[in-house]
Amino acid sequence: MFQTKCILFYITVFLLLMLCLLFYMLGAARYVTDFEENTCDMTYMFEYPQYVRISLNNEIEEQYRRYGLYAYGEGFITEKLRRMYFSGIPVLFIPGNLGSHEQVRSLASVSLRKSLKDRTSFHFDYFTVSLGKDYSALYGGVLMEETVYVSYCIKKILSLYKTNMDSIILIGHSMGGIIAKGSLLMTPNVNASVASIIITLATPHIPTLVLDHTFANYYKNLEKRLSEIKDAGTSVISIGGGPRDTLITSTQIFDSTADFNVISNTMPGVWKSTDHLSILWCKQLMLSVVRSLFDSVDYTQKPAKIFSTANERMQALSYHFHHRTSGKKLYSHKETIQFEPGGEWIENIQRHYTWTNKNLSKKTSCIYVMIRLNGQPDHLTIDTTNLESKDWLFACTASYIQQQSRVCNWGWNLTNRTRILPDPSHRIRKIVDLNFQEIKYPDVTHIIVRITPDSLKNYISVNVDLYSYDTRVIPIKSNLPLLKNLFVIPQIKKSNLGHIRYYVNFDNTVNVLAVELKASECTDPKHHAIVELLEPWSIGVTQIQIFTVIDDGPKTMKIQTKYKYPDIFPNLRITLDPACSYVINIQEGGIIDRISCTVRDRWYLLYTTIISLLLLFLSTRINHGHKQTPIIVITIFLSFCYNLIFECLIALAIICVFIIGLCCSIIFLGSVAHGIAVRFLARAITFSTTWSDWLLEGLNQIPFITAILVLSLIPATCGALAMFISLFLYFLNLTKMYEDYLEKLLIASLQHFNWIRQFKTPKVYSEDHENTRQKIFNHLILFTLWCFTAIPAIPTVLVWAKNFSYNMTISTEDPLLLQSWTVLVTCSTMGSVQLPLNIRKSNSQILSSILCFLGWVVLLMGAATHPSFYQYYMPPIVAGVVVIISIM
Repeated sequence: MFQTKCILFYITVFLLLMLCLLFYMLGAARYVTDFEENTCDMTYMFEYPQYVRISLNNEIEEQYRRYGLYAYGEGFITEKLRRMYFSGIPVLFIPGNLGSHEQVRSLASVSLRKSLKDRTSFHFDYFTVSLGKDYSALYGGVLMEETVYVSYCIKKILSLYKTNMDSIILIGHSMGGIIAKGSLLMTPNVNASVASIIITLATPHIPTLVLDHTFANYYKNLEKRLSEIKDAGTSVISIGGGPRDTLITSTQIFDSTADFNVISNTMPGVWKSTDHLSILWCKQLMLSVVRSLFDSVDYTQKPAKIFSTANERMQALSYHFHHRTSGKKLYSHKETIQFEPGGEWIENIQRHYTWTNKNLSKKTSCIYVMIRLNGQPDHLTIDTTNLESKDWLFACTASYIQQQSRVCNWGWNLTNRTRILPDPSHRIRKIVDLNFQEIKYPDVTHIIVRITPDSLKNYISVNVDLYSYDTRVIPIKSNLPLLKNLFVIPQIKKSNLGHIRYYVNFDNTVNVLAVELKASECTDPKHHAIVELLEPWSIGVTQIQIFTVIDDGPKTMKIQTKYKYPDIFPNLRITLDPACSYVINIQEGGIIDRISCTVRDRWYLLYTTIISLLLLFLSTRINHGHKQTPIIVITIFLSFCYNLIFECLIALAIICVFIIGLCCSIIFLGSVAHGIAVRFLARAITFSTTWSDWLLEGLNQIPFITAILVLSLIPATCGALAMFISLFLYFLNLTKMYEDYLEKLLIASLQHFNWIRQFKTPKVYSEDHENTRQKIFNHLILFTLWCFTAIPAIPTVLVWAKNFSYNMTISTEDPLLLQSWTVLVTCSTMGSVQLPLNIRKSNSQILSSILCFLGWVVLLMGAATHPSFYQYYMPPIVAGVVVIISIM
């Protein structure tokens, strides 16, 4: 009866784990599929693109044979490049992990067309590097090699100019952005003052996979020296792709030392999320980048150069990437404006109204729409369409008399507080939110909207919404404090005609909101509304959703750059069409959407969690199930305290699925694996398959020789490859153990059948049978631990295979991992790792305690500030555990 209950309990636990894993997989699927359609326009070339190879000195070329430096050209420009004639402003594009030097063509071609179209007196010279498509995002040795090579390239590019060229613009995609900063800070060839502007595109400034010590040291050393870039006055911009980029999340593109971080779908004039590759060819984004570079040029210098001061550069960069108030070119607003005499002054004392020029006769003078400030209400939102005036919003004191009414003679310019918004009808749309308490000008009586005669050629609307802030806030919170993280009360709000602005405030426990806007009583058949997600720890807006008459929701909005600040909260800013009243329905997203955010932000925690649980499981195996309750209770307590419960459940489910798959592979694929090994040996040493089969059997009987052969591969190739070969041999040993177990079981069954009437089953055999079964199960757990520990070896093997034609060995393999692979290879091939089968041995308790302690330490690594920087510790920890088990 007790055994039946135990079996039912384990079945129940297993089904719950599988249910959790199913939800996790659905969340992962939602994460990689649930994003807006790619609506970017494709860039096109001016003429056929050409890449002119630029040689460095012979020593560098020989050392970095896989890499190359190129200049980009099209048409007649290419001939100048072949003659090594460069007269523009140098821009170096650095591709990312597995990227190509040809990815520069979209950016360079857009820049070339703008130079020809605007007939500027200067141009940009675009250079790019080919980095062999190595795995720099995973392998620290390659990353440092590429960094050194790029520093040589920067030095070479500057030497190509006959004039005194002392600065360069660096644009890096993905890991290219890290290499751009590293080339200035971590090599002796150049310094930080060489770069005037650094623009990173979808760059992981915060990595999620740190699989070797060299990679971790690179990031740590770079972090220590990032202040040198700011001290040198270099302008740094980090641009992310937003929800469409499932490889590099918006949190990862957050660079603490950048002048600002921005996501493409909130950039003025772009408003489109890009995936990891389309960020390089999205025409709207490339136009913004190119325009920002052109506006950063000092035309007064001969030849023209990038502005020498950071403030002047940042005016252009901020205008195009963050806060564009008018046209496509940088415009500086005057602090005060003198109003033209003879204009028409219109004052409406209503709180909510719309002014249009629909029935207005042709005007040759300016129109001034006056909005009186009475102290209450305290906030004002003005939404305009087709108003092209660059200076259009002012605060003033109405003290001048004109036709029996008071008007303003001049005003303080507030246009720089305005911003443009996306419009489905492709109209020019400007909006401003004013808090009267923040307007510090003395004796202000009115806010003025100036409409020039040129703007009156088009249909113009000016929507005015005066309100008290508290009346427009929709709070999202739980009425049940204990269920705060699980249950949020939906909030429904009905707006009135004329209302433009609403806000939704929520705390950091909410990571997904479902927003639905239903319009009614509309007088505009093409109405639309906009919902913006603002995250204060980012540059501001991180996501925009547009609700139209044919697409009115519900839509999900996910927090993009979530940080745990106790007193700063994200919020939604809703812009409604004043011609409609809306029912605003706000509630927390569904369980799958919430899990998708967890997958996005915390998937990398599974690696250390799996290693931790396997160590704890080994600890309980050594105890043979005794005293496992305290271990389970403490593990659950730590997981709960450090918010790792969900990861522990998923990790446990993954382990179960892996072990089930491993058992099936041993049962059904053992002969296949054995055949592969025999054929490989036959081809390697030109033996027949029969001789290879005998040789393989002999190697299994003499593990010392096998260990020597596998270890000899390390200096000839790399330690990671030897690790994977030892895994394959370990798998063959497991299949052999299983076959021997079946054979003994069959013989014992036959003996039992023949003697059943005369003898009882020997007790010695029963113990031996149980010990064999326990030994196989222990090795299953050890092999599982081996497999997950070998994950950091994957990048090294990929780099070795990719560069095999250049060199059979890898000189940049991480020393810490190399030592770990050597230990693990030796112990696995020698067969020296055996868990004690006798709990009464004194060493068993000590070993169990050590494994338990290490398991908890590894588990708590997931709660560290940067948990990914502890991933490369897993192989050394497991190697140390293996040595301890072998000794004890």
